[in-house]
Amino acid sequence: FVHVLDQYAGRDDSNRYTVGSNARVRFTPKNHPLTDNDILAVVHTVASRTGATGYGHIYHVFLPSGTDECFDSSFSVCYSPDVPSTWFFCAYHGSADFKDIGHVLYSVEPYQNVIGCSDPPGTPNGQLVDSTNDTLSHEFFETVSDPDGDGWWNATPSVTGLEGEEIGDECVFITPPSFGDPSVFTIGQKLYAVQLEYSNGHHGCAGTPERD
Repeated sequence: FVHVLDQYAGRDDSNRYTVGSNARVRFTPKNHPLTDNDILAVVHTVASRTGATGYGHIYHVFLPSGTDECFDSSFSVCYSPDVPSTWFFCAYHGSADFKDIGHVLYSVEPYQNVIGCSDPPGTPNGQLVDSTNDTLSHEFFETVSDPDGDGWWNATPSVTGLEGEEIGDECVFITPPSFGDPSVFTIGQKLYAVQLEYSNGHHGCAGTPERD
């Protein structure tokens, strides 16, 4: 499945996406809800500890149930299931440049087992697990294909309204031949419920790489 990214990364070697380093750090939030600056403070602390920076590393930040997070201190664009008027996203990815450690890629995955973000009931690993890995897959694929927001995205106006979207956005909540998210298929020897990703080779949403 991950080899759908080959066309965007320009590589097709195996085992290039491995689980990296981690670090246990203490952090006292300055804001409630959390903001992206709070996330960046955590990412900076962990990346400083591990020394893993640049385009070959991604830091995924998972938030516990009941933790809201907003883009900035205006608290107007947020993950906030408890405040519908400011709730605009389920997760996102980004990048930042730090003077001391350089370029860092990261994603933010709030608690996903809430209406509006969760997968439907009946997935192989349960709603909480599959909702989380579905969103993680979405953000991982988009971080690799569009790490800084200037990589791959759909620039073609269409009747679907998907122009300006990344490869995960093109396929979220779509699984052929009918609507409904996610797709269930085997990765290795285990069933996962994860969405498909857009493939230029397939000219559509795909779960396998295009082989010419």
